Amino acid sequence: MSVGPFDLLSQAADRFADARAMLAGGIARDADVRAWHPPQPSTDPLSVAAPRDTWFITQDARGERHYGRDGSLRIAEDGTVRIGDEAALGTLDGGEPGVLSAMRLPEPDHSLGRCIDVRIDADGTLAYRRIAVDPRSQERSSERVVVGRLALARFPAGTAPIVLDATHVVPPQHVTPLVGYPSDGSFAALATSARDGGGVDVDAAIARLSDDYLALHALSAAQRASDSTDRTALDLVK
Repeated sequence: MSVGPFDLLSQAADRFADARAMLAGGIARDADVRAWHPPQPSTDPLSVAAPRDTWFITQDARGERHYGRDGSLRIAEDGTVRIGDEAALGTLDGGEPGVLSAMRLPEPDHSLGRCIDVRIDADGTLAYRRIAVDPRSQERSSERVVVGRLALARFPAGTAPIVLDATHVVPPQHVTPLVGYPSDGSFAALATSARDGGGVDVDAAIARLSDDYLALHALSAAQRASDSTDRTALDLVK
């Protein structure tokens, strides 16, 4: 079956998207260039890497759940713990296990700047040190405050997740992920102060992209030659 220019352009676009997915938490669209790389060290105490074949769970502004490998957490202005633009989900401290909520630093600690040394542990526990000043003695004290526990998900064996973009997937219809927590017996611990190594075989992605561009160039040359032949035939008719 012949491959047309639009097919080649579409393939090249997918390969380029795969090349962009070489960043932390990147997910290749094409299975033939997917790979697993070990976590890389990071100096950020809010950057963690998920165990192999597991996913962080996030929620967008519409309430839809997505799954990704990027564990670069950040604290938004409203105190929400986010991965990219989406809220990271977990069990809040004192909440019912298994009931996932958006992770958020509590008020008034967040607005008053009392949340110091916010970090995440290997078991997914998100905590900070609360600084307090005695109004009479002016003595400073601190205590550890647990915000909650970051959740993980795993798809059933053999599941091919649907890739939404370079860092997000969703399960196929009627597939329910297994949800748990790092170090809970079902999931391994997080790699702390680490970043995901990306999910793309760099050499394979570049090779496939190069092949697609060469094929597109060859097709373009053939089309130019065909156009030239047609023009010559028309000139002869005239």
